[in-house]
Amino acid sequence: MSAPAAELRRVVSTLLHDVGKYVARTARNVVDRPQVDGALLGMLLRDLYETHRGTRASARFEVLAAELEALGFHDARIVVARGALGQIDSLEEAARGGDGPAVASVVAAAIEVEDALRGLARDVASGAYR
Repeated sequence: MSAPAAELRRVVSTLLHDVGKYVARTARNVVDRPQVDGALLGMLLRDLYETHRGTRASARFEVLAAELEALGFHDARIVVARGALGQIDSLEEAARGGDGPAVASVVAAAIEVEDALRGLARDVASGAYR
């Protein structure tokens, strides 16, 4: 694997771990619950808004997405993940307030982020982007 390909693989792997894995950690466990509150809501909110060293998932995403851009890498799944993270951020106040539809929306968006980044990581690891 060339140095740029190795760097691409590293950044995408970090993106999946630092963003995808953490935003969906609690979301995957509450997706079918009619109501998320108490400790589970607190865990979900931390996963979304305090993911990486106390910063929101979208901020960590942008740092890593900038690294991908610097490598000349573009993929529609980055756009999908960015949009879902934007939705999560826009619903923060309502989600923190325990608003049921907002919580359901951020849960769905978190899973969308992970799915997009997991697919991207799988393709990069398989050598689809050399």
